[in-house]
Amino acid sequence: MGFLLMLSRKIQLEDRLNNLEYQMTNLNAKLGDLTSFSSILAQDSVSLGDIANIPSSLFGQAMGELANADMFARQAADNNFNMAMSSGMFGQIDDPNVQAITWQKMYEDGRKQYQKMLQAKMNEEEKSMKAKQTRLQAQIDLTTKEIEKVEQRESQDIEKAVGGYGLRG
Repeated sequence: MGFLLMLSRKIQLEDRLNNLEYQMTNLNAKLGDLTSFSSILAQDSVSLGDIANIPSSLFGQAMGELANADMFARQAADNNFNMAMSSGMFGQIDDPNVQAITWQKMYEDGRKQYQKMLQAKMNEEEKSMKAKQTRLQAQIDLTTKEIEKVEQRESQDIEKAVGGYGLRG
């Protein structure tokens, strides 16, 4: 009877181990995608090639973040440019080229500011994922050890059962 209990427990543990390993595989894939996306965001400008390299699991989120970065940068540039104009920063300069270059620089500064905020958010998400990865690995290790113990006990129970019939090797 002990053999059947050990077999049942072993099946439960193997099911748990498979589930944990599946979770770990998914988490590793998400972490890899997040790292890839973070490296793209860390660049000063995002090209079409960069967009093509965004992992498919994060493509929708990435496009949303790029749109948000653009909107944030435009609003920051508009606000800063309007304040500069009203404060007389340009003085007597009415050259549209100087104003366009100034606005573009303000836009780039706004994008960099948004990228820093997003990078901080991604770093926190990455830390959380790594902590979960550590917890999952600990559970996998414990479950594997328990399976080994159950298998040992299972072998001992089989030996005892077979020994009673004079079939020892």
